[in-house]
Amino acid sequence: MSLDPAQRAGLERARAIALAREQFELDASTDGVEVDTAPFGVTVHSSSRAVVVVSSDDPAVLGGVLVWRQRHPNVEVELVVEHHAGTHARRIEMIAPEMTVWSLGAKGTPLVLAATPEVLPEPHPATPDTVSIVAMIKRCGASVVVEDGIVRAEVLGLEVGRVVESPSGPTFEVGVGRFDREAGVLLHAGRDIEETLVDVIARVAPHRQEAVPAHAINRLARERWLREVVFCDPGLARISAPSLVEPIPPRSNLLDACPAALLGHDGEAVVLVVCTVGADLGVVPAVADLIVRHRPDMVRIVLPRRDILPHLQQLVTRLGVPTELLGIDPPWQS
Repeated sequence: MSLDPAQRAGLERARAIALAREQFELDASTDGVEVDTAPFGVTVHSSSRAVVVVSSDDPAVLGGVLVWRQRHPNVEVELVVEHHAGTHARRIEMIAPEMTVWSLGAKGTPLVLAATPEVLPEPHPATPDTVSIVAMIKRCGASVVVEDGIVRAEVLGLEVGRVVESPSGPTFEVGVGRFDREAGVLLHAGRDIEETLVDVIARVAPHRQEAVPAHAINRLARERWLREVVFCDPGLARISAPSLVEPIPPRSNLLDACPAALLGHDGEAVVLVVCTVGADLGVVPAVADLIVRHRPDMVRIVLPRRDILPHLQQLVTRLGVPTELLGIDPPWQS
């Protein structure tokens, strides 16, 4: 039987209090020690120390922890995470080295273990023998994007098909997202795949145009839409010769936002341009990984003007590379 949100929140609060007391000698029952619940987790803190316990499996929650850290600059922070400890440790090492990252131990091990920064994963090689499929995607008018070794067809940042492995070799499935692709395999069995892709593009493209009314299609993958706008008009980010950059880690699904990046040049300088939309607290930790991999001379974070918020202006100063927030007018209606 699954727990309702209130029950889960209560258990997570109780666990954080117990961990703080037993592992870090920070007792919530002591005067001056407070317990707060936030979207990223639970904090047990005094005026000088804090234990932050994060149970979410979303790596982006580290951004929320960093905002809390910015608001409590004189507090020594112990960060205890249930998931992605190595990723969090790697990112913290760069952008908040004054913090310590711990991993919740598995059954039969110590309750908390010091987290070791993971080495950046190498990109997967692209699926071989896809020349004819790539040519078909281009004929149909979609962009070819290769990420995590997967060849995708995109229309202004929205995936409309991808190459998948099959016993007979690489094949192409059409659809917006996994469930749409799987349904398409059944519904369009026997139909020419190029004809199917042209049809899907014709249905999607009108909703991915500037100033069209809000629609489910133009609410998806907006950060990738913004990247495509910059890729086609690199002057918006004051760069030349743009090339697409894979996210780290790979994007997990179509619905969750994931900063979309590209590399370009400003004179002799290499510029990492990262596109994001909304109050994306996870963009700074994500940029940290991209800086480690690509070693740019500077970073420009491109986002809608209204999304330039004070907390983000503060967080980017932690990146160790000159970073600018660059607001532009997005192509969609608010």
